Parts: sequence; structure tokens; C-alpha cells
Amino acid sequence: MTAPTKFTPETVSAVPESSHAEMVDQVKSRFRYATTRYIKNLMEQSDAVRKQFEPSFYELMDFGKEQPFEEGKDNSGIYGLERIYEDRAVITPYFGCASYCRYCFKKTRTLGGDNKVMAEENIDAALEYIRSDSRITTALITGGDPLAKPALVYKILEQLSAIPHITKIRIGSRHILFQPDRITTELAERISSYNRVDPEKPLASKNISIGVSINHADELQPEVIRAVQQFTKRGVTVRGQMVLMKGINDDVATLKNLLNHFLATGIVPYYLFHCMDVVGTYHMRTSVQRGLDILAQLAEFSGTYSVPYVYVTPVGKHRVSPGMKLDYEEIDGKRYIRRTSPYKAERFLAFSGKKSLPELHEVDENGYIVSRYLDGNDTYLPY
Repeated sequence: MTAPTKFTPETVSAVPESSHAEMVDQVKSRFRYATTRYIKNLMEQSDAVRKQFEPSFYELMDFGKEQPFEEGKDNSGIYGLERIYEDRAVITPYFGCASYCRYCFKKTRTLGGDNKVMAEENIDAALEYIRSDSRITTALITGGDPLAKPALVYKILEQLSAIPHITKIRIGSRHILFQPDRITTELAERISSYNRVDPEKPLASKNISIGVSINHADELQPEVIRAVQQFTKRGVTVRGQMVLMKGINDDVATLKNLLNHFLATGIVPYYLFHCMDVVGTYHMRTSVQRGLDILAQLAEFSGTYSVPYVYVTPVGKHRVSPGMKLDYEEIDGKRYIRRTSPYKAERFLAFSGKKSLPELHEVDENGYIVSRYLDGNDTYLPY
């Protein structure tokens, strides 16, 4: 039987197992599959790691957005610069990674793109844009994975650290997991050299932090922990971000174990993200309520388990907390969470450079953006 090129959540059970291998080949022809030797070995040891990196025929399912969040796209005509908040700007110098996570919200660019690098003139223009607006106090260097191209990071850090109103510089990375041996003493010392605390003028300090994405305790092997320590022992804060995913970390014991590993190794628990509705992630997305239920059960323990839980829309993050009642709305047979965001439409349009709000977003009577976010479900598909 010829493998179907597309199917729906309603028809997934009718896809014959004999077609799965052929369909995985179709997935690989659209979204690249690559892992490092380190990740490949870890996949053989851990089912939770394997599920994050191994292509699945479910990725052909007729589901999800090509670009659920526009981070890293042109902003103010500058490739690789993004801004939707008053006080923050994002620079994406490199769209490639050493390994490809199947749930990546930039899937169509990192897994389907050409590892595009910001040109020198784009970097200079982005930094000049940040330099010209004193309201921007935080800069995030993200990817792809910026630590895969250290020279680009050094160039950006050198200029960012010289901007008086930039006090917080964050580097978002998963390279610490992909290739922990590449987190050398030289790299850590160079990055930490920009971390400067001014006791006399605290707001003149430069705080450098690393945001590392770790979704399961199996990922925190000795090599990865040593890589993290390259930064923490030099005074650079490392924060741990997690994505909630079915069959990987969507239960109390697994998430608690991961948070315990963070706390024991000097990683500051940061965000728990709901898995975004990017193309090919239907089988990985829980309901938002699932995350709330897990956090509610963790609440009886230490407050250090009370991580901010967010889902992300094109207008920004929406924080949800245990006990919150979610307001649902059905559109074309799909369940959406309807919520008034903390973001004013006027400000979003001004900072993002966009002329209109994204689809399924509107303005309420007070000028705030009302968003609709596609919820997941808690039906498990084997993968």
C-alpha cells in the first residue's frame, strides 16, 4: 500500500503500520533529521530522549501552523531581529542546530531551512536599532542555537555590553546538551567576561545568563552537568526551561525529578512551556489543563517547584496558574483557549512593526489583545 502523504487525527488509526517507515522517509525529506553522536547514544539509552529527536510518521498529520510564533523573522526591516515587547529585543544570528528537536516551534526554518546566518550588516543594523532605544534593557541571543557559532556570539556580546541601557543579556541554547564537549573553558570564560556587577551602581551592571532547554532528567548526564558548571562556577546564571510533552515529562513524578536535578546541579528552574501548535506536533501536545494539574500537585511541596507555566501566542507569552479556570471556545470543531492577554494592541503593533493583529486575535474595549490558543489533548498515540 502506498503511504498516505497526509492524514488527520480522526483517520490516524487507519494508517497501516506497514506504511510507517515510508512515511518517516517523507518526513525526513521535508524536515531534516540530524543528531550528534552524543545525542544518538543518549537516544539508545532513554526513550524520553528518543521521542524528542526521532522523526515520526505523525509529523505528516494535517495539523499545526508553519510559523506559530514569528521570533527571528524580519523586524523593522532587519533580518534576524525581533521585538514584540517594549523592554526586550531578540537577535537570532544562526538558524541551525547540531541536533533537531521534532517539537521545535521554528521547525519550518531550523528543520526545513538552510542554516541561514545573519549577515554582518544585519547584525550591525540590529545592534544599532537596540542602541537607539533606551527602553530596551534586555537582549536575548537565540537561534537555531547561537552557541553553535561562538564567534557570532562574541561579536554580538562585545557590542551589546557597550550599550549603557542593556543590563540583561540572555543566551538561549540547547547546545549544552547536543555537544557538551564544545562548552570549553575558553568559551565559558569569554562569555562570562561580559558578566559585570557594579555594587555602587547596580543598574549599570551587565548580567549574562544562559537559558538551557532540558526536558527530562535523563538529559542531565555527567557531561552535560560539567558543561553547565563551566558557566555557573564563573558566576553566569543558568536557567532551565522545559517543554511539556506527552509520554516524556507529563506526569508529576517525572517533572518533580527533573526539577530536583535542576536544583541539585545549580540550574535555576525557569519556564515550563506548553508545546506549541507547530506542524507535526499533534502527538506531543497535552492539554494546557494537564500542565495545570501537574503543577497543582507539585504545589504541596517546596515553592521552588512553582515554575511559571506559559503558552505562547504570536503576541507573546500567556502565563497560566493552578486554580485558573480556562475559558474554551470551539472554532471549526477545534478547542481554543480564549483569554485576554496582558498586552495592549497599540503597543504590540508599534514594537512589532506589524500593521494588524494575527489571526484569531482581537482588541477588547480596554485596548488589550484577546487571543485564542489551540489547545492540545490528553489522548496518547504510541511513538
